[in-house]
This record gives sequence, structure tokens and C-alpha cells, in this order.
Amino acid sequence: MTTSKGQIEQLLAEILQESTEEDEEVLLHLLNGLREKQQGIHRRYLNAALHMVGKFEPEISEVRIPITPVIHNTIKVPHGGIIATIADAAMGGLASRSVPEGYNVVTTNMNLSYIATTTNKELIARGRFVHKGRQTLVMACDIEDETGRKLAIATGSFFVIQRRL
Repeated sequence: MTTSKGQIEQLLAEILQESTEEDEEVLLHLLNGLREKQQGIHRRYLNAALHMVGKFEPEISEVRIPITPVIHNTIKVPHGGIIATIADAAMGGLASRSVPEGYNVVTTNMNLSYIATTTNKELIARGRFVHKGRQTLVMACDIEDETGRKLAIATGSFFVIQRRL
């Protein structure tokens, strides 16, 4: 088989033949995310892969992702980079919604202090404004699990740019 679909089918068959229960859980998670992307539930593949959902109000945001083996590090807790990703999504998503039509934001700086880890079910990042300038926005974010255990705090700076077509 030389087509992409043929390669996918072959690889999938090999993976399933040798899979562990955890492999199957991860594969199902990723495939469901891809299906949700195809259905328009997610706009970006990263959000689909992480099953990321967000709520954005004028002054605050909340972004959530389930804690699954997809985001685990070697000690089976959420990877620090994933915590940074969800913080950036909460802060950047809120910042981008606050700029005028035809503009967007890019992250120019982010600082993260890790406080604790969790083996619970969900990561929740809540973003808010610290400063709203014409060209630069400064944001803050608390990252917790669903029990309210504080896992990290983040701050970020975002630069306003003209939206690219």
C-alpha cells in the first residue's frame, strides 16, 4: 500500500496488534479529538488532541483539559509543558478577544511558577487581565485541578499585531 490511507491502516493494525490498554486509551482519546476537529468542535489540532475547551468572558477566561496519559510525564502527572500550554491558551485566548477587529495577539513572554502536581481528573486555567495597553497586554493565570488545588501561577505579555489572512 502506497497511499497515505493505506499507510495509516497498516500502522494502525500494527499498533493495535501490540497495544497495551493504555495505548488503546491514548489512541481512542486522540482519534476522538480528530473526529471532533472534523466536526468543527475544535478549530486547531492541538485543542482537539488535548480535548481543550474554553469559556471566555470580557474580563476572565477558563480553559479546561482532561488529565489522561496523553499529557503525562514520566512520573504519570501532567507534564509541565502542558500546564504552560493551557496557561497560554487561557491568557492568549482572552487577550485576543479584547483587541479590535482585524488584530490578534502573540505571546512575547511567559513566566510560570509550578506549585504542586496532581493525579486528579482535570486541569483548569483561569486567565485575567493585569494591564490592557494599546500594543501590549499583560495577563495572569491560575492553574488548578478540579478540586481547587493550585498547581501553578503564570503571567504573560502579549503583543498586538495585525491579523494575517
